[in-house]
Amino acid sequence: MKYERIIFLFLLTTMTTAAWAQPGLPSEEVEVIKIFEAQLAESEKVAVLPELPPVDTAISRQTYDVPLKNLKVDYPAPRIKPVTYKSDEEIADAYKAYFKLGGGVPKSIYGDGAFNTLKKIGEKSALDVGLNIFHHQADFSDKQIENQAFGLTKAAGKATYYFDEGYAVSGNMGYTSNRVSYYGYSANRFSGFDGVDKENVKQTFGIFDLGAKIFNGVQNAGDFNYSGGFDFYAMGDDFAANETGFDLKLNATKWIRGKHSFDIGLRTDFTNFKAAGVSQSLHNYWLTPSFTFHGSAIKIKAGASLVSHDDEYLPFPDLEVVVNLTGNSLAFFTGLDGGLEKNNFRSLVTYNPYINTQLPAGSLRNTKFFHLFAGLKGNLKVFEYMIQGGYKPTNDLALFYFRYPENVGDEFDLIHQFDIRYDDVNIINIRASLKATVLKNLAFTGTLSQNIYDTNDERQAWHLPALDANFMAVYTTTDNKLRAKAQLNLQDGVTANGQGGVNRWTELNALYDVSLGAEYWFVKKFGAFLEVNNLLNNKRQRWIYYPTYGINVLGGITARF
Repeated sequence: MKYERIIFLFLLTTMTTAAWAQPGLPSEEVEVIKIFEAQLAESEKVAVLPELPPVDTAISRQTYDVPLKNLKVDYPAPRIKPVTYKSDEEIADAYKAYFKLGGGVPKSIYGDGAFNTLKKIGEKSALDVGLNIFHHQADFSDKQIENQAFGLTKAAGKATYYFDEGYAVSGNMGYTSNRVSYYGYSANRFSGFDGVDKENVKQTFGIFDLGAKIFNGVQNAGDFNYSGGFDFYAMGDDFAANETGFDLKLNATKWIRGKHSFDIGLRTDFTNFKAAGVSQSLHNYWLTPSFTFHGSAIKIKAGASLVSHDDEYLPFPDLEVVVNLTGNSLAFFTGLDGGLEKNNFRSLVTYNPYINTQLPAGSLRNTKFFHLFAGLKGNLKVFEYMIQGGYKPTNDLALFYFRYPENVGDEFDLIHQFDIRYDDVNIINIRASLKATVLKNLAFTGTLSQNIYDTNDERQAWHLPALDANFMAVYTTTDNKLRAKAQLNLQDGVTANGQGGVNRWTELNALYDVSLGAEYWFVKKFGAFLEVNNLLNNKRQRWIYYPTYGINVLGGITARF
């Protein structure tokens, strides 16, 4: 407080001096009685208690507007690698080579062999090579049927090279020799022939095949499959008939989301035939676009076939719908398609080897057809089934009309052959198939087909079967050493033209063929087989005056390496 008093006196003295220096102020004396002391009164503390604000119970909906922005992200599809799976079942041994050699009665020789190997060359490249050879010949001649014999030999090879870049190239080559005999004269009791040398009724069809193709060997990033290639053949027989064919095929498939597909195909099919100084050609061109949609319970295919022949363009539908009614147990399907089926020298003798191969002009034709079908199919775990009904109108369907000898005993009429006749035929077809696993090691399969023919010009659908059925049961032991089968083939009697006029025909006998077979492996690499065919000794005539072979037995050894 000492310093405060000094400062106060100094200020008071300064103010008094200043007052004296101002003129006009009254001159009076000021007496200081007491020095002023300033003090603050003590204040009372006010207590303030904090309080929370009232709770807001109102609900307010907030709206947020987030602008969309597409970001382009390069994401390569991952490569799916298989995960190791442990199975309770033992994996069967793989073998590169398989051979089957044997013979039988009546006189027969049988051989069948295959070889296949896959060799890895680089990181991704590989070479796949396969060879096949087959031979079967038999002579069923007896006192009743003379020169009833056949021989079939096939040899083929195929190689495919898979490149590191993802594409593959394949090539194939083969030769087939099919030897038949015109033994119909012996079954025809009116022919007047006996003791004929087999060389005089022998026929051999030789076919050389060659082909090549390029395609994508692995799935590519764009889900795009492609293939392009050709097939060529040259064919001839013992009567100077020959034919060449060249078929070029280009196909592409674009997969959408891995399950829908857009397909397009381009095909050029050329055929040239020559016999007895007559040359014929049959060329077809195809364009086949289609789109297939796969849903969870439905499949829809919508496409078309545009076919060109002799500067005429013919459109055909390619439609199909499949609806899963109860998953895999029951599905309904329906569709409509059509096209051209080529009747050339090769296809005709494959179906009927006893035709007159000196085909006159106009014998090579296309069969034009439409096919409307519907049915049911499914998988009930124990068995798979399918039943289908269809309607198939055709133009120029090939029928087989027997050429009766004009002069009994004439050397030319020794060869019993068939001519080709074409007619417009409407066909109603019912088909059914069944595949069942009755027991763990017992499997059963069956197929049935029934055709109803409605011809336009011809009296009957000559030599076309109406009913065709096949049933087979296969039993395999748990150790895979024994495989036994039983088979039943049924076919109704075909209608053949009779002698003496267009209004005469005959119904040939039906086929009832029961066969048994078994194959047993004594050790892993060596075994034996035995087949007994046509146990009922049925000798129906599939082609008039050409009865089938009776009971026959075939057996031998098998080996695999």
